[in-house]
Parts: sequence; C-alpha cells; structure tokens
Amino acid sequence: MRKTTTTAKVLFSALFSNSHVSEMKQHLGSPSPCNDSIHSCVPNQSFFLEVMRSQTGKHSLQQTPLKIVAAYDYSNYLVVTTEAIGWFGKRVFCRYLDRNRRELGSAMPSTMFPDSVVYCCNRSGAYYMAVTEGAKNPYDEASLVIDRRIDASKYFLSICLAPLYGSKTKWLLLAELFEHYKLQGVEHFYVYIIEMDRYSKKLIDYYVRSGEVEVILLENKHVNNVIATQIIGVTECLQRSRHHSRYALFVDLDERVMPRHGDTLSSFVRKTLTDVPNRAMLRFTSRWVFRTSSPPSVYKGEKTLKKHLPMMVYRNSSAVPPRRIIQKCVLDPKHVLIHFVHQVRAFYPGYDGYEVPFEDLHLRHYREISSGNWSNEWMERIKHYGPFEATGYSEDHISELYRNVKNKLDVIYNR
Repeated sequence: MRKTTTTAKVLFSALFSNSHVSEMKQHLGSPSPCNDSIHSCVPNQSFFLEVMRSQTGKHSLQQTPLKIVAAYDYSNYLVVTTEAIGWFGKRVFCRYLDRNRRELGSAMPSTMFPDSVVYCCNRSGAYYMAVTEGAKNPYDEASLVIDRRIDASKYFLSICLAPLYGSKTKWLLLAELFEHYKLQGVEHFYVYIIEMDRYSKKLIDYYVRSGEVEVILLENKHVNNVIATQIIGVTECLQRSRHHSRYALFVDLDERVMPRHGDTLSSFVRKTLTDVPNRAMLRFTSRWVFRTSSPPSVYKGEKTLKKHLPMMVYRNSSAVPPRRIIQKCVLDPKHVLIHFVHQVRAFYPGYDGYEVPFEDLHLRHYREISSGNWSNEWMERIKHYGPFEATGYSEDHISELYRNVKNKLDVIYNR
C-alpha cells in the first residue's frame, strides 16, 4: 500500500489500573522502535503508557466476543474498531491479510485501548485486517482497510447517529432528522443500525442512494446493553469521521439542535470552532419536548404529518435544567481521542472545548414519554427544574421543513 507521512500526538487523559501497566509495556514493546510492536509506529508511546494508569475509557460491562467493524489507515499506523466491550487493557493481536485474504507475516501484539479500539502498525500489502485474542487463533472475519491517510475532509459537518435498534418504526423520525439537519448545513449522515423494520429500511435505502447517508451495520448479538451499544457507536464514528468530515455532531434519533440569532448549525460551528484556535468541542444542553404518541406505522400523506411530525406537533417542553443533565457535542474528530456519549474525556494535546450558552444554541429532545419506564424514572425529576412551557420549532423554517419532509416521503412511499 502507498505510504505517506503523518504525525499525530495522542493525548489519553484516560485511566488505566496499575495492574495493567506492566502488561501494557510488554504489549507495546521496548523503548526502541522495532518491527514487532506498535511502539514503532503509534506516536508518543511514553505518554500513552503514563496516562494509562488512570481508567477513563474503562467500562464496568461484561466482556463480549471480538467482532470487527472497520479498519482505518492513517499512514504509518492503523486503527481497528470493534463491537467488543469489556476488553479494556487486554492483549490482542493485529493480523494482516493481502488482497486475497492470505496472512502477511506474523501477528503483531497490541492492546484494546480504549474499549473497542485496537492500534496496529501499518504493513505493506495489507488490504484486510483482523484482530484475535491469540497470535495463532483462527479468525472468522476481516475488514477491508479504509484509506484515511490524507487529511482532506470530504464534508464540513456530518452527523454520527446513535445506533438504531428495537421493533418500533423509525421512518418518520429519520425523515425529519435528515431534512432538519440538512437545513442546518449538515452534509452527511453516519447511520448505525442494529435492528430496523422493513418500512423504515425503504427510506434509509433512498437516502443511501442519494449519497447523503452511510450505513454501518452492528451485528454482535452479545452486545445487548443500551449503554454499550452507544459507546461502540460513538467510538467507531469518531474514527470513521476523522479525515472524512471536518466536524461531527453526535446525536440520538429524537434530538434536534436549534441555533438562535439567525445562525444555522453550520454557520455557528464556523464561528465557534473553525475560527477559534485550539478548540475541538462544542457542548450544549437540552430541554425535553414531550411526545405523547408513538410514531405512525405507515405514511398516508398530509394527514400523517399534521398529526405526527414531531417538530410541528409537539410543544409541551420542560424547563431548562439548572445543571447540564443531558449534553451532546459537536467534535473535531482529529483532536478528540476519547468521547463518551455526553462528553469528551480526552483531547489531543493543546485542545479543549466550549460550553455553549443555552441562549445561543440548544437541543430539543423529542422524548416519547410512554416508552418503557422513562416517565416513571424521569418525569418527577424534570418537574423540579421548573414549570413546563409551550415552545416550538423555528417559525422561519417550519414550512420549509414540512415541505421537504413531505416531498421526500411522497417520492419514497407513494411511487
């Protein structure tokens, strides 16, 4: 494979228990560069080892089987993302395969850090990557290496959508999400899918054909914890968007970011991230907007939208929480190393973030209150934040949003 030179100083403000430190040193190799350890290719290994004495990035979740999602080539090293949880600090092996899936050379030892991520040195001729627990273990699958060697983002602003799962239909929320954020200047959507009904899949297929949506399937049936699936999705998309999107917004299916003062999300990001040196994160808070009915199962034209389109129909909203209870972020993927669902845990050296005032930009969380035990667990707490009030989607954009959603749904379901 063609080589270019790239450097990246990695900051792990992340925690590693003392019991893992000596083991990590063995995995990473000696201080001298060599061909059989990742110390020869992944930058700043001394700092890497130093910060691993803490445990940010470690999750107290049951270990699941290794399953690869993707592999990304950053020139002298690769990053393999997995659906594995509970492997933090454990020894694993990078396996290299040529274009015919024949193994190239010997396996290289590495470590799962943070959970779900493995760093590997690059190797000439490697077209596929696998990760195994032992150097000689058989591998059932391998991932084609995705080229991220050149730092030339195709998109300015993209969305990393939290993994979709469950039997409830998703087509209306998806259509609204895509069309709302396109009005806000979002150009691309990374959509992670565990489960999806056929009716919603028809809509997804339409947006995939348009080039606006990229689907990533998550298939590890052993990962059945909601938090675990979110962590896997966030960790994977941080790598997938790096060198591909200048910035990425991490949100759930029912969350809509709303700028104020005439901005779009894209213009706000340019002012507060692009034009501010050493800033790699915008973090903003949310207010809940209560959905009182489930999404419709099928599209029946204007009647469906006027009754169910969340941003048009639902207005009953919580007070703004006195503290940032639920936060979401826009990130610069090049300068963020570890991101959890609601906050950055590790920036690259010299970078930090910005807490966006609610008055400038906030998130409207259109929460279905009849879903599961959510109302029992949250509603009384939310009432303590203050009285509910009626709030709405921007009057400047509601007609355009409605028209765009309707036009797309007419094409997809009424052809």
